Amino acid sequence: MTGFLDLPAAAKFLCRSERWVRGNIHLLPHFRVHSQILFRADELVKAMERFREPIQHIDLDVVMRRAGIRPRSRGSKGRFRSEGAGET
Repeated sequence: MTGFLDLPAAAKFLCRSERWVRGNIHLLPHFRVHSQILFRADELVKAMERFREPIQHIDLDVVMRRAGIRPRSRGSKGRFRSEGAGET
């Protein structure tokens, strides 16, 4: 993307309100030309990296056991297969 974003366009680009952008302006790289605040989209993307949540590994078998649900065995055919289905 080339060019600059004004404050409303930057807010829309970030899926945030203009109020949020103004309140967090110190965290976002920007230019101030007289009274106008301008942003570059590529710099906004880089700045948002500080808010990225790390990926967490979740062991679904442990979650299911804690919830009192017995995990299916790895070799089961599926939960909706009826007894004797496919037999002739």
